Amino acid sequence: MSLADHTRSIIALSWSRMLGLEDEALLGEGSHHEVVTSDGSSATFLQLFDHTVLSAPTEVLRQARRLAPGELAEERRLLEICHRHAVGTRSLGAARLLYAEEPPALDAAQRGAVSFDPRHVGAALAASPADDVLASGIAEAPWTAALVDEDTGTVLGAAGRELWAGMLGHLGVLTVPQQRRGGVGLHLAAVAAEEAFTEGLIPQWRARTESLGSLRIAAALGFSPAGAQITVVFD
Repeated sequence: MSLADHTRSIIALSWSRMLGLEDEALLGEGSHHEVVTSDGSSATFLQLFDHTVLSAPTEVLRQARRLAPGELAEERRLLEICHRHAVGTRSLGAARLLYAEEPPALDAAQRGAVSFDPRHVGAALAASPADDVLASGIAEAPWTAALVDEDTGTVLGAAGRELWAGMLGHLGVLTVPQQRRGGVGLHLAAVAAEEAFTEGLIPQWRARTESLGSLRIAAALGFSPAGAQITVVFD
């Protein structure tokens, strides 16, 4: 399912402003852009619709000009270039960017009730691996929710939403390890997406390319693909 032109324009405008590009930079015919990172701590390749952007230190940008944008979309090639700039490099992984235009159809929670109590959210974070917590972004998110078993009070998972460029609601979901494969993540993602629409935001979902579960959630909730992102950090 493709996104409407109006939605595409808002997404493109949001990313242009976050990257420091002209408002129209990611609209119209495909183009490639370079952005010099201010702190030089990372390099990010973004593919959005027909456009590409590489944000990186000056030396990495210079090395990257030898490659076509399509080659930069390969995680391995971006890592190679970054490794020439700094020995200590690691990829945060390749991810797909997806967006929704319609609120999801919310069914009753199969195993619990939605809670906006920060204590429940904190319990979900405490019961989950640190890497999963970091990847979800929930710990720093200004909007959060949790799913709680009404009978036992057990926290099943949590969701968070960050505001990007004043127009995108970037969603994150975390299911407590012992509660996975039970629809917890799907329900929390639906709640987070609906709340984003209520605030007049376009929900954004970022799924690691190897995370089939995350991609299934996006598909089930009607998210449409719009691009991809690879980030390499310099340790």
